[in-house]
Amino acid sequence: MNVYGRFALSYFSRNTDNLLVGWRFGPGSLGFYKKAYDLFALTAGQLAAPITNVAVAALSRYNPRSPEYKRNLLGAVSVITFIGMGLSAIFVLIGKDLIRALLGPGWETAGTIFTFFAPGIGAMLVYYVHGWIHLSIGRADRWLKWGVLEVSLTCLFFLAGLPWGPVGIAVAWSVSFWVLAIPSLWYAGKPIEFGVTPILSVVWRYVVAALFAGYATLAIVRPLPHLLLGMKPGVTAATAVLAISALFGAIYVLLVMLLHGSTAPIDQLIGILREMASRRTSPGPAPMPSPNRGDLSERQVYTAARNERPLVSILIPAFNAEEWIADTLRSALAQTWEPKEIIVVDDGSTDKTLEIARCFQPAGVRVVTQENQGAAAARNHAFSLSNGQYIQWLDADDLLSPDKVALQMKEAGNSNNRQMLLSSGFGKFKYRFYRTSFVPTPLWRDQTALDWLVCKLSQNVYMQTATWLVSRELSEAAGPWDTRLLGDDDGEYFCRVLLASDGVKFVPGAKVYYRAPWFGTLSYIGSSKKKIDAHWLSMRLHIGYARSLEDSERVRAACLKYLQTCFIYFYPERTEIVKDVEGLAKELGGQLHAPDLSWKYSWIRRLFGWSAVKGVQARIPRIRWLILKTWDKALFRLRTRFTRIEL
Repeated sequence: MNVYGRFALSYFSRNTDNLLVGWRFGPGSLGFYKKAYDLFALTAGQLAAPITNVAVAALSRYNPRSPEYKRNLLGAVSVITFIGMGLSAIFVLIGKDLIRALLGPGWETAGTIFTFFAPGIGAMLVYYVHGWIHLSIGRADRWLKWGVLEVSLTCLFFLAGLPWGPVGIAVAWSVSFWVLAIPSLWYAGKPIEFGVTPILSVVWRYVVAALFAGYATLAIVRPLPHLLLGMKPGVTAATAVLAISALFGAIYVLLVMLLHGSTAPIDQLIGILREMASRRTSPGPAPMPSPNRGDLSERQVYTAARNERPLVSILIPAFNAEEWIADTLRSALAQTWEPKEIIVVDDGSTDKTLEIARCFQPAGVRVVTQENQGAAAARNHAFSLSNGQYIQWLDADDLLSPDKVALQMKEAGNSNNRQMLLSSGFGKFKYRFYRTSFVPTPLWRDQTALDWLVCKLSQNVYMQTATWLVSRELSEAAGPWDTRLLGDDDGEYFCRVLLASDGVKFVPGAKVYYRAPWFGTLSYIGSSKKKIDAHWLSMRLHIGYARSLEDSERVRAACLKYLQTCFIYFYPERTEIVKDVEGLAKELGGQLHAPDLSWKYSWIRRLFGWSAVKGVQARIPRIRWLILKTWDKALFRLRTRFTRIEL
């Protein structure tokens, strides 16, 4: 009864405007108004109605207070806002031309009215979300109560806009959705303590992108009034619609990617469209379970003992890696070494990472989940579940060459020294892994633990996480991953592994494909205060580990170079850390100077200061990276559409 009562109220509000327009302005004005309203309602109805049917049914299956409920709700909001805000802005620009193209000359008045309806489309789609919440948590009574308030306020907006005719009523519709959206979501989420902040954090980027894209498009087409106004009939109006839509779409998508710092919204929408077209691929031809594969079971341990071959545990922490996790798991399953176990710990992902990973369970992958605690905590959890005599760490977006583990295990068998730390080469890529270039660094050789640390600190080089193969004895001696570190946790962890080892054995031929970090990932520090603090902690630990092995002049010199290289992360704005860094440098017997800048940044510092340099250094590489990443992804998808490429 509450639901049908709400439907009745909605029916009343959606006919009151027709009554007012017909009563005050006659049937001619009502005809123009109705055509504009029909297009407005059709646009929203084609999106809102089917999504509502699915959303309410899907959300009803979850505990309303659970992370899964909120994750799925916000995911749906992101998609409809992406589409809705874009439609709002583009229809403001092409409304007249669209009506002219659809209905022909003589309907320009309806086109004018429609352009005032258009700003409300995006807000209306967001507004409908409050109904999903009410119904999915079983509170249709609150939905009805809110409907009484909605109808009352909407009618007041109608009366306020009536003096301006049909255009005023159209504006009233748009304003009502913008005014009511946030309060309605707050009221709907109150029983489950779901505030509006998470939704606002999803929505605002699309609103900003739509506004700026609209203004940019208008500025470009303003000198071409025949395009914007549809002064010529027929083909000209249709051409205007297509041309302006294409221009706006390109600008809008680019701004959305820049504001998100990634292509995630685009990828999400493309994935949905593929599902709708029933063309989305499955996780792929994962190997079928073999006698040596199961769920980390007694059978694996038995097989390992029977064959007297050590069990290798491939441990994968994962967070919001839906785009990569399937390929990563395929590369783990493709390892030629047997026996092995593969364990994925999902660190409270808000996308489909967990769902995709579970598709690989029939192939022997063990998948567990935990509340979001960070990569280090996920790695510690994975290690606690493992049984392998050797540990292969693997991030959820990287790949292993098929013989990587086998080559290193062969070397482990030859040396028969479980205190030896095994490493391998790695190369960076974005999407096209088949173009990965493996460029050796001074760390790609056999070294003692001290020589390795001195080389790393003095020359600012590193080994990627997945390059290592570590015996359980070394892993246990090193202790757990440090959950305080938000970045470079792997560098600090493997320093402790090195301290417990008999040195590093580099294995030529074993390869790791390292998906080069992008802005927003764990390894990117940027201007985050927490990440900068954590990086300073990691640096102090690195230096302490090196000096614990040998507090010699060459070690102190290496530590000084390390401090100077990383000084720019703190200088000059983090004065308290700058003092600590300079104090440590003095303790090491040296002195630091202001960070060196390349010519393209040094003139900015001279004119505008360090804060301006830091701002430019943060933004220009970000834009460059996004362009290169998007281009590389497009080429990768174009090639793999027709050919499956193996490592």
